[in-house]
Amino acid sequence: MLTKRLIACFDVINGRVTKAVRFQDNIDVAAAEDLAQSLYQDQIDEIVFYDITASS
Repeated sequence: MLTKRLIACFDVINGRVTKAVRFQDNIDVAAAEDLAQSLYQDQIDEIVFYDITASS
């Protein structure tokens, strides 16, 4: 039987998670480690980090 999995995806610049639209006007959200630790405690299944500085 298939089960649902929770997967979080973060856009990261210099170790900080950001929120943006089309990689413009990035807003700093939090440290990537802090969000990952919080989601780990909430038993998330997988975390994906996108280093968006590598794509500029």
